[in-house]
Amino acid sequence: MLDEAEYAEVSRLYGEGMNATKEYRQRFGLTLGEFNRYERFRPLREAYERMTGYKEANHLAILHHRLAQYGPPCKSCGKPLRTPQAKLCGACMAPVDRSGN
Repeated sequence: MLDEAEYAEVSRLYGEGMNATKEYRQRFGLTLGEFNRYERFRPLREAYERMTGYKEANHLAILHHRLAQYGPPCKSCGKPLRTPQAKLCGACMAPVDRSGN
């Protein structure tokens, strides 16, 4: 999972990959299926691996690894809640106690 500083870096690299893709397609009149998008997002994947030690092949999956979009660990099963506002654990269906007890 990425903290906010790490996420800002991968988000910037994703934006650069998107811009490079758009410019390349426009320059050569290509459709999305006519070139290798995988190479355009190599810097994003390499940064993620450097930050986490995990090799992710799908550049879009990296954008879902933002710690702030998940809640704390479930007190019942230990898995992260799906959102910070979750009222029920999506993994074990245990209710979330918001009273602090």
